[in-house]
Amino acid sequence: MTEGNEKKIIAVMGATGNQGGAVVDALLTVPDQFAIRAITRNPESEKAKALVSRGCEVVKADADDVSSMVAALSGAYGAYLVTNFWEDMNMAHEIEQTDKLREAVIEAKIEHAVLSTLDDTRPIINASEDKDTWPVLVKELASYVPHFDGKGEAGKRFLESAAPVTLLHTCFYYDNFINFGMGPKKQAEGQPYSVCFPTGDKAFPMNSLRDIGCNVLSIFQDPSTINTCQGVCSEFNSGQDIADAFTEIIGEKVEFAGVPPSVYATFEFPGANDMANMFRYWVTFGPLYGDVADNAKRLGRKTDTMKGWIEENKAAFIPAEVAPEK
Repeated sequence: MTEGNEKKIIAVMGATGNQGGAVVDALLTVPDQFAIRAITRNPESEKAKALVSRGCEVVKADADDVSSMVAALSGAYGAYLVTNFWEDMNMAHEIEQTDKLREAVIEAKIEHAVLSTLDDTRPIINASEDKDTWPVLVKELASYVPHFDGKGEAGKRFLESAAPVTLLHTCFYYDNFINFGMGPKKQAEGQPYSVCFPTGDKAFPMNSLRDIGCNVLSIFQDPSTINTCQGVCSEFNSGQDIADAFTEIIGEKVEFAGVPPSVYATFEFPGANDMANMFRYWVTFGPLYGDVADNAKRLGRKTDTMKGWIEENKAAFIPAEVAPEK
């Protein structure tokens, strides 16, 4: 552990990915306070080597291997922990991984862990009058939104354990417009550009990766956040807001194609039914921890806007590609 004026070591999982990469970027803005230990399964990757060139220590560890995580975390003050449901889309596996991370944090005597998590939708949906209309997607775990519920269940256990943890609830990344192909596209030649969400006229919570990273930095600087839940929410936008923003910035008319969740669930991409229930959850109940004003207060600045993000990334959408036929 660190003493006196020594830098505090922060171990960052997923440092070569979206969230972890944003955390690294934020921590690097205060090099006098923190040293970064990037945790990756492949230290020889180009992304890992790039982290070394930026002054990060890079170590090899795997969330499925407790002993490797203990070794990677030992001697660090803090740890940023994130799991990737979409790697195998196995809710039970993600819960198991997070339980192992909790064990490693306690064994390595980490003083402040930050766990990236999401709401467990089950208690909220089960208490609703229309719970029987919600499709159960993982029957053995009674899960409606597997990529939420697994994180939420494991996060609750983390919070109730001896591990000194802050649960950080994230939401819809602006980067999903690129990484998940949710930006404007044409379904066929001669048709207008469109964005499609099963959200009707309701707004849902969104955030930038930069706001995630800066929140994590602020949390590590504030030990009073230990054993609390915090939320990252940059803005709320509806499908029409999204279409209008793209129309304004990329110079092409973009329409909002609203569909019911039951239709969205049939789309031919992995996890479509999971995402359909996610959007339905957000527009029906809202996020548990998603107050934009609170987020801005923690950041000490305004949150990043969707329009600002589109402006910065508009080259990714001009010209938009015609979607392949299904």
